[in-house]
Formats: sequence, structure tokens, C-alpha cells
Amino acid sequence: MFSRLILATRCALVGVTALAVGGCQHVIDSQIEQGVNRADRGMLTSPDLQVVLCGTGSPLPDKTRAGACTAIVAGGQVVLVDVGPGAWKTLDLAGVPTGALSAVLLTHFHSDHIGDLGEAITQSWIAGRSQPLPVYGPPGTARLVNGFDEAYAQDADARTLHHGEQYMPRAAEPAVAHEIEIGDAADADALVFERDGLKVTMFRVHHDPVRPAVGYRFDYKGRAVVVSGDTAKTASIVEHAKGADVLINEALNRDMMGRVSEVATRVGQPRLGKMANDTLNYHTTPVEAAEMARDAGVHTLVLTHLVPGPRNFLTRHMFLSGVAETFNGEVVLGEDGTRIDLPPKS
Repeated sequence: MFSRLILATRCALVGVTALAVGGCQHVIDSQIEQGVNRADRGMLTSPDLQVVLCGTGSPLPDKTRAGACTAIVAGGQVVLVDVGPGAWKTLDLAGVPTGALSAVLLTHFHSDHIGDLGEAITQSWIAGRSQPLPVYGPPGTARLVNGFDEAYAQDADARTLHHGEQYMPRAAEPAVAHEIEIGDAADADALVFERDGLKVTMFRVHHDPVRPAVGYRFDYKGRAVVVSGDTAKTASIVEHAKGADVLINEALNRDMMGRVSEVATRVGQPRLGKMANDTLNYHTTPVEAAEMARDAGVHTLVLTHLVPGPRNFLTRHMFLSGVAETFNGEVVLGEDGTRIDLPPKS
């Protein structure tokens, strides 16, 4: 690294020698090669059920966390649960083979869960996706997907005109909505798809007054992962996480967000204070997530969609207060780029 820094410095000097220029070019070419070969194609042939957190943040601005997004890779399938603002860049930099994106699953339609859907559609096409992208979700998904397709249509037309049908086939670019009908019962569920050994189940969660709101369970080769979506504590999570290895659950620390509300109001921002206070009753606290993980009997609890996102040792300690006393399994405080690999059991 130090030698590269020296080379880069020399390249910036006036009157560099041809040898130095050649050395700089080698460094530049090496960096370009690393960039264009960033995708880990081995993920597509791995026998594991693989998880990558591509967005662990919330609507609160946080330069270290993108909006809600979880990638599931199994059986050659690359599936995203939600794709919040900034998530696509995190996904790409994490080495997930984005050209193989085969489905997006939406939990609900809040902006922090859908903001990068247009980028997921367009950038996966640029990366090599050769078929329209299926987007699954509850009723309302078609309206959302049709809007993104229309918003990006002129961009897609221009790219095909510029690069040609051979490289950017226009028919492959758009997303196609698949609305999954799910019952009204609090624990209702429905099969989304079963493909190459990967089974995906949608189930209802409790994010009232936001409806519909759902979570997803992924089963593959004897392993299972559950992604909660946004939800208050609910028996539906426990029921659908039974027998799972990992529960990936959103988490809001009410004490910390209560302080946000109080301070915002005190400094003359009553609107923000009121809205912050409104979030307290339709999200899961870290301890409540731990209770659900314990009751479901999962091995690992992963906390994501962190509100507010802890930024140092002290705030991480505060955020997780009471979790270890509630759940004796492994607890992972999610970071963008966190990866979990589950080898097959059967």
C-alpha cells in the first residue's frame, strides 16, 4: 500500500519519467481490474444459503448505512428484500453478482424501503440481466413497479440506442410486478415462489397503520432465514421463524428515539418531534426482537433497520441494553456489508 502511495505521488509530479508513467499505469489498470471483477461469481454456485446486509439504516440520515435491504443468494438465485436509498451501491461494493439479480421482494411501500428500486432495475440490466426483473410484493406492488418502469423508460431507451440491442436488449430492462394475495389473518402466509431449491414464503406482519406489510421466510437445503420487514412485536414473526437458523429483524430503541423526539421539540422543531414520537409504537425494540428470537428458538438474531443507527461503542451498548439477558443465542448488530453463510444440512 505504501509503495502504491509513493507511485501515485510521483505520477502527480511534473516531468515524470516514462518508467514512472508506466508504473502509474500499472497501478491504475490493477485498480480498474479489481473494480470490473468485483462480483463474486462463486456465490452463484455455492451450496450455502447466503445473506448479505445491503442496507441497515432507517430514514434518519447516516453516512455509514444505506436504506433497508437484505440480499439472499441460494441455488443461483439472487434475491433482494427491499431496496432502500443507497442500497444498490452497498450491494455492488459487497461483491454480490448483481447481473444475476432474479427477484426483488417488497415488504411495504415506505420510501426508505423502495428508494433504490429504479437503480436495482437499471443497474442489474447494465450488469447483464437478460430477462425482465420480477418484483414480488403484496397488493399495491403493480402500481409502484409501473411507476418506476415509466420513470426510467427514457433512460432505458437512450442506453439501448447508445450501446445497441446486442448489449442492452430493451425488452429485458423493465421490472414486472407479481402481487401475492395474502389472507387477512394476523398470521396469514402465502407461497411466493419455489425455484432451484429455494422456497420463499410471504407472511403478514403488524406495521399498522401501514397496510399491507409483510415479511419473508427463505428455506434452502435444510436451512432457513426469516426477514421481518417493518413490524411491531407480533406472534406472526415467532410462528414463521420457528425452525429457522437466523431471524433478521428490524429494531428501534424507544429510549433513544424518545430523546430524539424530546430534543427536537425543545429546540423548536415540534413537527419533527411529533413524527419521531409517532414511530415508537409500530416498530420492534431490540429486547422485543430478542424475545421473538428466543420464543421461535432461532440460533442467531440479526438486528437491522436500526433506529437510530448506533455509531460508537457507547451507543451500541445503549442500543443493545437488555438483549443479552433476554436471548442467549448469537446476536449480530447489523452493519452494511455484513455477510452470513449457512452450509446445507440436507
